[in-house]
This record gives sequence, structure tokens and C-alpha cells, in this order.
Amino acid sequence: MNLYSYFFVAGVSAFCLLTGRSAVAQDIKVEPIIIKAERNRILRSFIDLNGGKRVTHAISVGSPLQVHYTYDADNGQLVLLWKGGFLDATPMWHDRGDGSSRPLGKAIRIGDATPQIQRLATPQTELKKDTVGSGFKPKGYTLDASGLPVFKYQAYGLNVKDATRVIDDGQGIRREIESEGSANNLYLCLAKANVIEHKDGNYVIEDKAYSITIVDEAKLKPIIRTIQGTQELLVPFQSKIIYSILFNQ
Repeated sequence: MNLYSYFFVAGVSAFCLLTGRSAVAQDIKVEPIIIKAERNRILRSFIDLNGGKRVTHAISVGSPLQVHYTYDADNGQLVLLWKGGFLDATPMWHDRGDGSSRPLGKAIRIGDATPQIQRLATPQTELKKDTVGSGFKPKGYTLDASGLPVFKYQAYGLNVKDATRVIDDGQGIRREIESEGSANNLYLCLAKANVIEHKDGNYVIEDKAYSITIVDEAKLKPIIRTIQGTQELLVPFQSKIIYSILFNQ
């Protein structure tokens, strides 16, 4: 090795040592690890929401109808809904991974990882951001004959079953929440948005490209309220509620 080669190699080695980079080319293309939903699929992972919030006990459910959702088992709440491909699991399974996966396609955020069922002193009481005082306890899920989950949990002394199914035409999902027994002053928050409008029996979520229809709406008497500049759609919860989330586009 001549003198010039020696100093070149020494310089490269010093640069790599200081920057932590390898002398080997760094731009190695990673083949995405894609999970398809050619049949009903379930994957547990972390899911990151916009704003930096991470759902650590997320359960994503994929459908061959190309409509998928993510459920937050820590709060009994749906958080994401999307059409198209199912999941990109590259962040979870490539190299050491970080435990997270991400939806393929543009996901609609339909929940904010806070408790779905809450006890409110009045219809204007603000929602809590955690399950403290609710006795919330996840109880896992069972699978139906199609391999789809029925989530179970306890809250406010009630045993709750929570099942979401894709509508046959792929235009959205239908969710049924049912409890054994009932408790006073319980509400479900079905949506939060800048504007929620009641049109022709639907609740149109103006800034989130979806609408909600509620079975037995007249009996349940949903409430649209404004809290700190944000509108919320609340439904009193007795022992059962069935509603659908439909894509507007």
C-alpha cells in the first residue's frame, strides 16, 4: 500500500467510526412485508396514530371485501377504518423491528384511543382520556364461524361484547355492542369532528369522509354537542346499540 492509499483508507475508517456508518453502501432496498386479506385476517401489533399517539394493544382485522379496521383493546374502541390493501408489517418484522404495522391505503381515524363507554354526570360532562374509575378490564375475544372476533371486556360492572362486521357491499362496517345488564348515565361517543350534521337519518362527519347510521335512533335519542370547539356524537347506552359507519366516497 502506498502512502496515498494508506491515508485514504485511514480517512474513510475514521469517518465511519465518527458517524457510525459502514463503509459498505447504505442504500439497501428493503422488500416490503405485506399482509394480504385474501381471507379474514387478524394481526396484533402497535399502531401509530396521527399526532404521535401509539396504540400498544391494537388488533387489526382484515376482510377479503377490502375493508379493514383497527380495534384498541385497551379502551374498547375502534380507531382506524380503511379500504384497499390490509397491512404493511415491514416496521414490525424487518430486522429487529419496532412492533408496529401500518394500514395500506388512506385510513380514516374514527376514534382517538380513549374509552368508548363512559359514565357522564350530565350530557355536557367532558369525556375522560383514560379508564380510571371505570373498572375496565379487557377479556380477550372469541372467533365466530367465519374467523371474525367478538371482543369482550368489563366496564362499570358490566360484561360487554363488541362485534364489528364488514357490510356485504363493502361500503362500510356494522358494529353491535351489547352488555349483560345495564347501568345509569353511560354513553358511547361515536364520533368527534369539526362539524357533525344530521341529514336524512344519517350523521355526516363532514371532515372525515364517512357517515353514521344508528339502529333505533328515535328510541336512543343521540346527542350532538360541542366541547371546546369540537363536536361529538353521543348515544345513551342502556344494554345494546347497533350502528354502521359508511364511506362517503
